[in-house]
Amino acid sequence: MSQHRSSSPPPRTPPTGAAPSRAITENRTAIVLGILSIVLIIAMMQLWLLTATMNAYLGGDHAVAWPAFGASLACLLLNLGLLRYLYLLERPR
Repeated sequence: MSQHRSSSPPPRTPPTGAAPSRAITENRTAIVLGILSIVLIIAMMQLWLLTATMNAYLGGDHAVAWPAFGASLACLLLNLGLLRYLYLLERPR
């Protein structure tokens, strides 16, 4: 009888409560940095939107206020969604 052996060792399961591996930590870091970049872009868009809206409103164009409010609210919801994703990412499994 011949035995078939695989060339790779069986996968090891980390003990409960062990620190995450380096690859997982690097992946999380990359995800967090990506989310931070998106949040910064959204924040800059909101500042530009506020500036443009105030300029238009003080110039007499009152019709732009509500659409700008809607766009700013959408940006807020995007940021809250990204924050929720970060909380879910850090939750222990």
